[in-house]
Amino acid sequence: MKLKNWFKRKVSAATRALTVMMPLPHGFGMKANYESIAREGYMTNSVVFACIREIAGASAGVPWQLFQTQSDGTQKELTDHPLLKLIDRPNPFQGRFELIENLTAYLYLSGNAYMEAVGPTSNGRNKPPTELYVLRPDRMAILPDPTHFIRGYEYKVAGQSVKFSRDQVMHLKLFHPLDDWYGLSPVQAAALPVDKINASDRWNAALLQNSAVPSGALVSKKRLTDEQYGRLKSEMREQVQGVTNARSPLLLEEDIDWKEIGTSPKDMDWIDGLKFSALQIAQIYNLPPELIGLTPATYQNRKEARKALYTEVVLPALSRLRDSLNTWLTPRFGDGLTLNFNRNAIEALSEDQTALWQRVNDSRFLTLNEQRQLVGYESLAGGDVLSQPSKK
Repeated sequence: MKLKNWFKRKVSAATRALTVMMPLPHGFGMKANYESIAREGYMTNSVVFACIREIAGASAGVPWQLFQTQSDGTQKELTDHPLLKLIDRPNPFQGRFELIENLTAYLYLSGNAYMEAVGPTSNGRNKPPTELYVLRPDRMAILPDPTHFIRGYEYKVAGQSVKFSRDQVMHLKLFHPLDDWYGLSPVQAAALPVDKINASDRWNAALLQNSAVPSGALVSKKRLTDEQYGRLKSEMREQVQGVTNARSPLLLEEDIDWKEIGTSPKDMDWIDGLKFSALQIAQIYNLPPELIGLTPATYQNRKEARKALYTEVVLPALSRLRDSLNTWLTPRFGDGLTLNFNRNAIEALSEDQTALWQRVNDSRFLTLNEQRQLVGYESLAGGDVLSQPSKK
């Protein structure tokens, strides 16, 4: 199709501008950036690892429910349905927990997460998929389209590539202010504190390996011959360097002194700086620091921190996943179906749920169906009448 014909279609002008006037999304160009994020951010930095582990594990542990909208507008929960079975056993190698854990971990590591639906097609239309797979974000590229914004996806690994239609892949992404196709990694926002912590860990490791004493210099009052210099350097390496020689006394010959140089960790506020960097990372992930050992934790404040993890991080993450599944996956199994996570099954929020039940039970101005909806139950026929609050 010629370029001039693109503008004759009744489509979003903004979409046309993005796909025609702007360069293509970077796609596989993010691979090097992702590898740096994965290695320096997740595989090397203990704070980032702990944050993502907490978020992904908590999100994966929440069970899911399926509801069918009835002719009268009420919703009925379904407990035995192919969609629920697919969520519980998405492929031969994974269960629901690992699938959602991987999906959430990729999302909060790279800012993007992809899920592939595998199943038969008929007459150009997708049938209900039989398997679901999480795909690595660095191997995926978005293929733009001037009419529908996204034409499809391309997955490349080991020099081979596979193209997917738009309907075959679900793309979750975090908000990025400068990218129209890809999400922003939280690790990028935390780049400076991540680098500071990693540099500190390397410094401490090098300190142990190279002598476990502050940096300094051997000062000679006379010029050494090449042979003397080589012998002194060799003896320093053999007698002082390494963990087994830490704090061993240093034997110096005539006219040679040890002069300490550099700035001590105390002078650099090293410990306080590391604590602040770790708290910065937890702040970026919106994770209570008590959960990953950054601040002292009692039973009570750890309990409140666990509650905050669910209300401020996990529930928004699951809401994002729920909305995407109900747009991309659920309609393939029939009309009137809605997937939702079971908030009532979250133990950390049980006290809040008990308080909600009490308030609903004591209300004098809600109908029976309004009460049921507030506590997560489907409406009943004839339930649009005022309920009778319990008598104390």
